[in-house]
Amino acid sequence: MIIDKVGGVGPNYGPKKNEPTARAETPLRAGDAVTISAEGARAAEAARVAKAALQTEEPDRAERLRDIKERVARGEYDAVSDEQANRVAESLLGVFFRG
Repeated sequence: MIIDKVGGVGPNYGPKKNEPTARAETPLRAGDAVTISAEGARAAEAARVAKAALQTEEPDRAERLRDIKERVARGEYDAVSDEQANRVAESLLGVFFRG
């Protein structure tokens, strides 16, 4: 009785993997067009504005923070006026309730 091995060990054994073929892109026809709805345009504009708002310049912010820390150290912020409290409250409302 002769017994052949069941599995191979060499690199050329087994099913060969097909190499991916490049997909041929279909050419655009003269009648193809893309339209963006008004809602999509608003969403894109909102995303652009949000991205721009998040990209603040650090030197300005660092300078402002340094100025505020100096003012706190001098005691200028010990008593908060009603006007300052209202400005802070309005700013917070604007952040949390944008619409």
